[in-house]
Amino acid sequence: MTQDAQRLSLRPPVVEMEWYRGATLPIVVIGKDEDGVVVNLTGATARMQVKNAAGTVVLTLQTGGLGIVLTAPTLGELTISPESVGTGTLTLGNLLYYDLKVTLADTTVYPWFRGTITLIDKITS
Repeated sequence: MTQDAQRLSLRPPVVEMEWYRGATLPIVVIGKDEDGVVVNLTGATARMQVKNAAGTVVLTLQTGGLGIVLTAPTLGELTISPESVGTGTLTLGNLLYYDLKVTLADTTVYPWFRGTITLIDKITS
């Protein structure tokens, strides 16, 4: 990878999600720039906030032990584990809004994706 500035879209893609309460399956994300080149996340941090319709933050995930881990930084991979920070406190059926922002080692901040989350109750106990 060169030391040139990486081109990431300033308009993050919209990703709609359904989270199942009690599920522990992580969400694995691989970041690539507009040219399809993997973004090196070495030394980066990530933060994701989830808000309700009123704009109140109901859940925060971030690197440093709060639900986001840079699992393979040189390959652009991070893993989001919502259940590790407690989705059990979220209201079922409400439409929630979120975005994920990544701050690279050079302090450049990028919005990686955004969208809505619907929390669904587990069916099998």
